[in-house]
Amino acid sequence: MTLWKIACSANLAISRVEPPYSAAGSFQMKYDPKAELARNLDGLSTPRRSIKWRLIGMVVSLVLVVWMMVHFGNQGERPTQEVETSRAQIRSEARAGDDAALYRDMIFLKQVQRADVPDVMLKALDGQNHSLTQHTGKLVLVNFWATWCQPCIREMPSMERLYAKYKPQGLEIVAISLDQGSEDDVREFAAKYKLTFPIVLDPDHKAKALYKVRGLPTSYLVDRKGQVAGYGVGPREWDSEAAFALIGHLLDEKS
Repeated sequence: MTLWKIACSANLAISRVEPPYSAAGSFQMKYDPKAELARNLDGLSTPRRSIKWRLIGMVVSLVLVVWMMVHFGNQGERPTQEVETSRAQIRSEARAGDDAALYRDMIFLKQVQRADVPDVMLKALDGQNHSLTQHTGKLVLVNFWATWCQPCIREMPSMERLYAKYKPQGLEIVAISLDQGSEDDVREFAAKYKLTFPIVLDPDHKAKALYKVRGLPTSYLVDRKGQVAGYGVGPREWDSEAAFALIGHLLDEKS
């Protein structure tokens, strides 16, 4: 028995290595253990190198993305108060006389044909009778609200800021409470939110019926002549650029 037959019988050809001869029978050394080992090691190291460079590439890409987010994200930061004021002035000047555009910018606020405001006598928190006609010559924001109304609560602080800004120029705010409980609840609410504008009480809802209020909060803008200039249902930001532009425009109207 030859050595080749012994090797075959001993299953040394598990890896199906071709015998070291050609079909023609001439001897050819085709199997080199060292060369095969080198090829196997190279095959193992190639994927490792590839994975390493892929990981490096991923890290570099991640760092680049984070840098871009930080760098370009700062471009969208809220502008300073000076820039906002400048924008409001430019916008107001560009829209002088364009009432419809000013009203459209105030969400839910509608411009109406001017008509005399319905007058009603209500008691204020200080116990004095309060009439809307007593504010003729001023721009009046009439706001129907209640202490249990969450949208009302959200907009009240912005109303106070609007009042502080434009009261010296002739703005008055009259907040008509529709609460039917204790007056102390309304007083506590006003104290909690540091409200300084007049608050009057309408527990019988006669003013609500007169103004046809169907939802809270409901706001009416009354011009210096005592005529309704606009109204809206729902909360809004009274200290926004749009609100300042509209209020400033109405204050500039002659009485």
